[in-house]
Amino acid sequence: MCSHLNWKECTFTREDGKDTGELYSCQFMKNYTQTALHVYFAGNLRIASCDNCCSRWYFTFNGAECSSPGRIDGAYYMATAAGKNLHRHRQIEGHCNNIHKGRVRVGFWVGNCNNGHALADAYTGWTTMSRIFIEEVARAQQ
Repeated sequence: MCSHLNWKECTFTREDGKDTGELYSCQFMKNYTQTALHVYFAGNLRIASCDNCCSRWYFTFNGAECSSPGRIDGAYYMATAAGKNLHRHRQIEGHCNNIHKGRVRVGFWVGNCNNGHALADAYTGWTTMSRIFIEEVARAQQ
């Protein structure tokens, strides 16, 4: 099996000021049961107008976060964001096992960091293309 033969890249120009919820999704056809999915998001993210605040961006697979080897996410925290509006290119990447063969809906979400910090004013995408890349790969060594 050659992993480079089954991959997909979904691109988005839409900007989203949502603080919680799904931002983008991409349908993928997984060919094998005993493989993993390698995913990444690349695009501009920012938080603004708050102090001691945090937003978390994360992937879901058919509506659930990855459980093996673990969730695929990234957090953006600022101690003093009041008056700042800094958009930065970010990449969030990982692998997920135990995903069935067949159609998989890969979602990219934003939400609270769940660590006691205030929910930030989040923004996803800005001026440039955002991407979700999905690749079916062999599972990692144990």
